[in-house]
Amino acid sequence: MGTSRPERQTPLARTAYIAALRRFAHAHTALLLHGVPLDPGTRIREWTRADVAVLRELHESLGQVLETRRAWDRLRHDRSPQH
Repeated sequence: MGTSRPERQTPLARTAYIAALRRFAHAHTALLLHGVPLDPGTRIREWTRADVAVLRELHESLGQVLETRRAWDRLRHDRSPQH
């Protein structure tokens, strides 16, 4: 969170986490709507560039969820009265 005041860091981290969740939700929806073939079944279709782009966005957005949640958790833990 950088140079922001300490009392603003936790709410900003929460906002970043919520934004990451929304990005992930949109990426997951895009995966479902695009119809990327994940189950090979009996008819195997090669992935197109568009399929790979959808999968990359899902992957990156999930990584962002993980990073932003961990950052928010660290701030909440560091600011707890126990410390």
